[in-house]
Formats: sequence, structure tokens, C-alpha cells
Amino acid sequence: MAKVRVTRKYQVTIPQEVRERTGLSIGDEVVVKNEEDRIVIERPMDIKNLAGSWDHVESTEKFMEEVRQLWKTWKRG
Repeated sequence: MAKVRVTRKYQVTIPQEVRERTGLSIGDEVVVKNEEDRIVIERPMDIKNLAGSWDHVESTEKFMEEVRQLWKTWKRG
């Protein structure tokens, strides 16, 4: 684990060891989020990894109709 300093522009440098181990390169995108009191920097999920994850949905139209019905109940509540 490495300690880094936040600059006056709120920038940090990702240590070389971390960049090499993760394969991070110039121009790559990362996602920055907070989880409770932690700051997490991670690679965005590749959309290709989601392929086939909705196999249980019979049809897009039917699924979207169910979602729209749920939205209506959430707006009222």
C-alpha cells in the first residue's frame, strides 16, 4: 500500500506499482466512488461482461412494461 498526497486541485498520482499490477495506462478511464468513509478507484465495468446476464427476460417489451408499472408505484409512494 502506498500513501499519496492530494494536490490543491484535488488530484492524486496512482503509484507506479499499482499501475503496473492493474495494467492501467495513460488515457484509461476509471470510476471514482465513495463507499462509507472510503474512496474507491476502479475500472468501469465492460459492457461486454453483461452479455447474457438478462437471459431470464422473455421479451424487452414485457420487461419494460413491468418496470413502468413499478415506477408508477414509486412515484406515488
